[in-house]
Amino acid sequence: MLLHKNQVRLTSRERDILLRLTGSDPHYVTTRDQLKEWAARHLEAMPGDAREIREIKAVLQRYLPL
Repeated sequence: MLLHKNQVRLTSRERDILLRLTGSDPHYVTTRDQLKEWAARHLEAMPGDAREIREIKAVLQRYLPL
């Protein structure tokens, strides 16, 4: 992930990982605000998520530069 002021650039690998975890490709995310909105929408633990997925989502929520 590249950051500059309010701009965000996710690498293709990061986008692929987030897509596999959440089912949503964050291809349109270009600002910290958009990243924050995307994370709030897609990184919430769902009832059907495996324990490992819930833990990964929690780590991402904690350490994403929001």
